[in-house]
Amino acid sequence: MESICCLSDRRSGCIRVNQLSQHCIECFAADPAVLRLPRDERRRVVYAQKKSCTSFEPGSLAWQANISLVEEAAVLCAFFVLMGGPLILFATGFVCLLVGSWLSCLVWLALVLVLAMHPLPDCAESLRQSWFALTLYKYFSYRFVWSNDDDLATQDLSSAWYGAGPPHGVLPLANLLSIPAINSFAFRPFVGAPASVVFHTPFLRYMTLFGAVDVSAKSMAKAAASGLCVGIVPDGIAGIFKNNESDEVVFLKNRKGLAKLALRTGTPILPAYSVGNTAVFTAWFDPFGMMENLSRKAQASVFFFWGRFYLPLPRRVNITMLFGRPIVVEKVSEPTSEQIDALHAQYLRAIETLFETHKEALGWGRKTLRFV
Repeated sequence: MESICCLSDRRSGCIRVNQLSQHCIECFAADPAVLRLPRDERRRVVYAQKKSCTSFEPGSLAWQANISLVEEAAVLCAFFVLMGGPLILFATGFVCLLVGSWLSCLVWLALVLVLAMHPLPDCAESLRQSWFALTLYKYFSYRFVWSNDDDLATQDLSSAWYGAGPPHGVLPLANLLSIPAINSFAFRPFVGAPASVVFHTPFLRYMTLFGAVDVSAKSMAKAAASGLCVGIVPDGIAGIFKNNESDEVVFLKNRKGLAKLALRTGTPILPAYSVGNTAVFTAWFDPFGMMENLSRKAQASVFFFWGRFYLPLPRRVNITMLFGRPIVVEKVSEPTSEQIDALHAQYLRAIETLFETHKEALGWGRKTLRFV
């Protein structure tokens, strides 16, 4: 995005300067009509509203967006269905097994199958333009932040990329919100790539309505070859079990599958970091690793969690997606371990730089990023 001078603004931490190196798009501040504009016209409006400075002041991007009670209630109701629905379904199934009849168990099983398998509408574009998408941005004060060195200006002219934005947290909301937001504000055709089990998990599968492909290497490569940018959460389910309140702990040191896929396909990697994912919910799991091992084998999350009101509702915390410069990757049909290691190390350095560069402005200066 081209540099622009910005007026003094206490909320944004901006000062008038000639050379601007840090930028922010506050997705929640968009006018609803902007989401429905044609791409070129939308681009002009979004660029004009971009906040740009030499360096954002500490805490200047930590304020929360205003939201009405109706909008807040809409978000909470939606997440009660998405996150609470599977829990309620599991609880009713357990009751049926304990005290129910065979008929009640069969009815429950039929309901689960219907909820897991019924066709979903193709409504990603409608959702992107919807009041609900903007309401989600408001609830989480959703922002994009990047630097000139990581400029997004040429990304809509480049080839498709794999976007990789840890950490997972209980639910990778920054990554979920990035699907409609990148399509709206970064002007790229973009889909997410959740775990395969999500596509057939009752209620939770409705999150794929924003646009998703399977996280398998084959599906991701096919999507990128067609021109779609694909986003993943590279630490995956395993990353949930590394969270703690004092640091940002990312389970990524030895997870090199993305680097291998990028080399085999010659697809660039867009380094990203999801600030706020780990604060939305609190997770509890046993200290012996039994839940973690079970989760890995089942390819599904097995742990206890809670959020707002100690319910499966997300806390109203700020969520920001940090973007870096795409890492250009030369295609290698059979990459060596040295090539994979080198690309993976470059990616880790990029996301560490992102976090350290922008954490103060977002109010996360007390946090330290660690790879395990």
